[in-house]
Amino acid sequence: MNVLLRLLARQRAVAAVVTGALLAVGVALYATLPDQMVIHWNAAGNPDNAVGKAIAVLAMPAVVVFMSVLFEVSGSDLGERIVGSLAMLLLFVVQIMVFAVNLGYDVPIVPITLALAGVVVAAAFWVEYGGE
Repeated sequence: MNVLLRLLARQRAVAAVVTGALLAVGVALYATLPDQMVIHWNAAGNPDNAVGKAIAVLAMPAVVVFMSVLFEVSGSDLGERIVGSLAMLLLFVVQIMVFAVNLGYDVPIVPITLALAGVVVAAAFWVEYGGE
């Protein structure tokens, strides 16, 4: 198994790093973020859901922790752990884009997220059916 797959297989470590990084970025940006933050967009790229800043900063790390716990209690196999790690990394990128949009940057969040989700799905198939 190559180095990248070995790292991704350490799903708990990936979850800890992603959670810590999301919390650190959220705390660092907290004062500059708006009180209400857009967290969801429709397929046309229009914002359709906003929440308070604290929820927007803490929800994604909570989702990553929840995912990690699910992987632990479900007895997931190596491939599932790798795919779970990839999904957590996707959530990290999405949260960074959410921060950027709410800070006023023009980020095409819907197409980027869809493309990255496609990469995760392709990687899942590769890990399960064609990988090492």
